[in-house]
Amino acid sequence: MELRMQALEAAINYWRAKQPARGNEYALSPPVSRLARVYALMIYYRQDRIAEEGLEPAILALIDAWRRDAGGIQGDSHT
Repeated sequence: MELRMQALEAAINYWRAKQPARGNEYALSPPVSRLARVYALMIYYRQDRIAEEGLEPAILALIDAWRRDAGGIQGDSHT
């Protein structure tokens, strides 16, 4: 299965709403930070989708929770 950038952006926004940045330095929450690393690499390598099989289990769990709670988005290859 593939994860599209649009779906990853939606998952990041979902987790940002659930666990917003805190503190004076507005550090990202751990879930958002994990997803943001994947997002940054996709931008760096100019990818608009990534194989889910290559993602860490913790990242897949965050994506699965977003899909379950938010219902995913249109165009998400998982739905």
